[in-house]
Amino acid sequence: MVNNKTIPYSLTAILVSIGIVYCLVASDEYQGAKESSSFGIDGETSEQLFETTFFSAIALVNFGLAAWVFTSKRSVLPYISSGVVSAALIVTYIASRTVGVPIVGVEYYVGKLDIISKVLQISAIALSTVAIYKFRNLKIVKGLVR
Repeated sequence: MVNNKTIPYSLTAILVSIGIVYCLVASDEYQGAKESSSFGIDGETSEQLFETTFFSAIALVNFGLAAWVFTSKRSVLPYISSGVVSAALIVTYIASRTVGVPIVGVEYYVGKLDIISKVLQISAIALSTVAIYKFRNLKIVKGLVR
């Protein structure tokens, strides 16, 4: 385990926060899909339902990562996974605002929840990097002591 318990606890809290933000985004998309459906806008409805599913899945992934980080004692894998997932979501977000992504195309709206999620994801990447660095140094030190 990383010597400092602050890192796993902080990363767990950040991952849970990211999950909550994505639940809020999924809820917003679902409400939008209900409104679009009531107006008979089928294309918009299917896009919003896809986004609802995607954001809900991302929320569950972050909750799972939080549990993994919280319960992990001696493994660097949850930290690597947390950093990779957060980085992939940031890259996907940038692509959705520039070149577009399949099904959704290019999005032009940048909201508060978008900014909050990216700040949290950058924090998750930073904490994961510190934890990985500490694991690496811990193993080097243990190798020298033998």
